[in-house]
Amino acid sequence: MNTLHFFAFALSTLSPSLTTPTPELAPSSTTRVEFDIAYQNVSSDLSINSATVMPGEMLEIETNANLTVGTGEMSRDADGWIWTAPDTPGHHQLYFQSGGETALLNVFVLTPFENGEDVSLDGYRVGEYNPVPLRGMERYVPPTGFIEMLPGMEDIQIAPHFRLGQFICKQQPGHDPTFLLVDPHMLLKLETLLTAANDRGWEADTFFVMSGFRTPFYNAAIGNTTTSSRHLFGDAADIYIDQDGDGVMDDLNGDGRITREDAAELAALAAEIADSGSDHWHSGGIGIYSANAVHGPFIHVDARGYRARW
Repeated sequence: MNTLHFFAFALSTLSPSLTTPTPELAPSSTTRVEFDIAYQNVSSDLSINSATVMPGEMLEIETNANLTVGTGEMSRDADGWIWTAPDTPGHHQLYFQSGGETALLNVFVLTPFENGEDVSLDGYRVGEYNPVPLRGMERYVPPTGFIEMLPGMEDIQIAPHFRLGQFICKQQPGHDPTFLLVDPHMLLKLETLLTAANDRGWEADTFFVMSGFRTPFYNAAIGNTTTSSRHLFGDAADIYIDQDGDGVMDDLNGDGRITREDAAELAALAAEIADSGSDHWHSGGIGIYSANAVHGPFIHVDARGYRARW
């Protein structure tokens, strides 16, 4: 048996629910699908999702959907799938299919980072995280790695209406590569809020992300003294609706002016979702900010794990 025939035979012996990807494979065009995938304490029905793992780490995914994947090692278990990451950083795509629908899970294998030892990665300044987590909470433990965003990766869809490049830190413009974190809990919240905003009649293809991830170095450089900002952990975003593209929040309350009250309208909608007990809204912070000489009004949303309002 030659190599080609052996490869075809090996594929034919795999479970019918585990295949290699085809060029035609793509996530469903809808924002949400009729099945969930659960991973890293996230349960999502989005058609496009994201996760991060360290090199060689196993990612456990609970779902009834079939898996199509071409990289990494995978196996079936009682609750779904186990995907083992390669030993080198990079971007991988896992496709889940059920009932004629497809959900994509982007998995970013992180570039390792040792807090207190690594102050930069490939010339990109990171700085140092507080080694003592706020109130001993796990979500404040310093990260052990970052997504390495190489040229061209900024356009990767990490959620149905959000791209990886929307969340990069504003330091060192044009530096390649850029390193960042984006938390899946936050992406699920942003998609949920975006859907609700459109349902409210505020047309928006996406949110303008004024500030997403920040390195400790950049956070200190802009004058912030806190070492526990959720921006440092990739699960916070300062956002506003700017469908008309004029660079500031749209007039959400219809009074003909762009003021803090427009931000308050969007924050109130976020609070409504939080109070509804939605499974797609991880507990966190909601803040309202007024305009100043540099920016218009905006709101802050994060997934810190406990309720905060300001």
